Amino acid sequence: MKLTYLEFVEIIIDKLKRDGGLSRHTMLNKREMKLWLSTEGNGIITSNYSSLNCKFMVLYDILTKAAELGGEMYLGANAAQNGCKIGSAELPVDTIDGFISVKWYGKHIGESTQRRSTYYAYVLEWAGFVVDHRGGYITVKTEFMQE
Repeated sequence: MKLTYLEFVEIIIDKLKRDGGLSRHTMLNKREMKLWLSTEGNGIITSNYSSLNCKFMVLYDILTKAAELGGEMYLGANAAQNGCKIGSAELPVDTIDGFISVKWYGKHIGESTQRRSTYYAYVLEWAGFVVDHRGGYITVKTEFMQE
């Protein structure tokens, strides 16, 4: 990864500061979502899922994993929402929902999980690290790919 964790966090914090602490992002469905720093100061909260703290370390891990996968990573959102099991053909471990559920949310292969990937993808896109595509995947911007 061309970007250290501290540089990654600095970019996000600077963007929030430029926006006066409350940013807005237009989602793929054309609705607006508001974003702000979590009370703990360790992640981003979105107005569309305000109980989810999109922690900086989880965001950075997603970006790193997507870069390792060649710059493209599927969300797994529909599969997670429909109760598919982590590690199945519908919800592989290398989708965002599969990956973060196992690494960060205490889930195991064969279990179902919540849909969180949509919000992580929106935060990463808002911050300028990825492009979020219709069809349920993100692509890492060239400047953030591995050397």
